[in-house]
Amino acid sequence: MPLEHLQERRHFHQRMNKKVWNNIHRLRNIALSNPSKQEVLDALHPWRLSISLRYNNTFSYLLLGISILLLVGSTLYLYQTGLPLLLCWIVGIFLATYALLSIDKQSEVEDVINLLQDSVFQSQYEIKFSEFPTIDQNIAMNQAYMLAKVTQGFPCLNEGNAGNEIAQYAATHWHIDGHDYPVLLLHYIAVSEIVVRNQKGEEIRKIIETPRWGACVFDMPALALVISSENVNYERYPVRWTSSDIQFNQRFYLYGQQEFEMAKNLSPIRTLTLANHLQHMKGRLVFHEQMQAFCYLSLQNIFECKKPAKNITDVSQLRGYLRTLQAPHYEQMQRDLTAIIRSFRDENLLH
Repeated sequence: MPLEHLQERRHFHQRMNKKVWNNIHRLRNIALSNPSKQEVLDALHPWRLSISLRYNNTFSYLLLGISILLLVGSTLYLYQTGLPLLLCWIVGIFLATYALLSIDKQSEVEDVINLLQDSVFQSQYEIKFSEFPTIDQNIAMNQAYMLAKVTQGFPCLNEGNAGNEIAQYAATHWHIDGHDYPVLLLHYIAVSEIVVRNQKGEEIRKIIETPRWGACVFDMPALALVISSENVNYERYPVRWTSSDIQFNQRFYLYGQQEFEMAKNLSPIRTLTLANHLQHMKGRLVFHEQMQAFCYLSLQNIFECKKPAKNITDVSQLRGYLRTLQAPHYEQMQRDLTAIIRSFRDENLLH
């Protein structure tokens, strides 16, 4: 009978979705235990229980379809009746409401996948979100003060005329040629207000948010230098300079404090290194001589991981995705900045 069939579908719906609920709860506990990448992979295999991460909402959609048919049918064929039409509408609305409320949202699965992705990302790339890198082991550090010092010191982090926001930051260390460089990873948003005119000639204020991602690398030589893909006006770096490389000058703008220092520090080999490894940059590379650091900002989201080839519907697919997790923009930035760090650390290139 149709009623028995509906009841069977409801029980099947509940059994299947309860398994998915249990899997989500188990995956969330794994992610919140601050695991390493290998610990996550080990926890996902063998899973032993149902591996499904796909909610079954067939019963809910079937019930929703019945309610729509009941509402439409009663309106078409019982529109001249009083009480029967009202009863059909009450039943139809009740069924539709129950069906909509019983639909389990796949976004719960996506949230726990993102949580595990963040855990694996931090472990794989040795990154800690919402932390400032340790610059000196012997000095106690106030993270809020250090973050404010960095954001105020670099003009590329103060380009918004209506506001400047560090939406996300993380700490890591890069090991280059036997030396550990403290690195602060950033998601920066410049908030600017502009005035435009509409078709009536009236002034309208618009807020434009420009997101950029990048890194501040510490323990660098004391240089005052800006390499930018766009023309900028930084008060701290008033001197515009051109290198001997015509192609470099066509792609980048150079600024500093003294022409002599810029000519000394930007040797032809260094200029070539910058040209080769800043070709992906749509932003700035700013050296700060007092902080002995540089700040790199571009438009590529370094925290973005490569998406899976298809939607993840079970634990096995999730494990395969996490095992091969990649953050291509972060890896590209790290390769480029590593080459630049080596170049500016090599004193032989000054001659």
